[in-house]
Amino acid sequence: MRWLVLATFLAACGSDQELALLPASGDAGATGGSGGATGSGGATGGCTSSAQCSGDKLFCNVALGRCVACLVPENCKEAGKACDPGGECREACTGEAECTPLGKHCDLPTGTCVECGNDAHCSSGDEPLCVLGKCRQCKGDPDCASRADKQFCSQESECVECLSDGHCESGQTCDLAEHHCE
Repeated sequence: MRWLVLATFLAACGSDQELALLPASGDAGATGGSGGATGSGGATGGCTSSAQCSGDKLFCNVALGRCVACLVPENCKEAGKACDPGGECREACTGEAECTPLGKHCDLPTGTCVECGNDAHCSSGDEPLCVLGKCRQCKGDPDCASRADKQFCSQESECVECLSDGHCESGQTCDLAEHHCE
């Protein structure tokens, strides 16, 4: 059994497209919330393999459970682009000065210009938290607690009405595409 696990690990390392460590349970900041029902472009519950991805989001970020445009800088084909923390190809940078004219900040670990590097960069009242380089509404359900009708944090880091049927009143179901009870 150990050899099978090792062989699977080595095969995934060779592809560099799908191997990712899953965040610790409850690590809402890494997942963008308490877990949405679908990953962008992936199967229900999020993608688990790049084979589930298509279009302009060809790679599965297993840790996020969604299809993304890139996992590593080499996935960005356009010159001057690099892979940002959320899996999008963005302007490459080596310091803050390169991003300031764009109204952005340099994320040094990924070498990309991003909307935010920390919560202080998010000045919008509706999107005060920095999640994967973008200003968003929430990192987890507690960030949505003050919103009477939208108390759950979706995978896209937005406060929504529901993520599952259990979040709706008896007899209602959760529209997973729109995250509202019907």
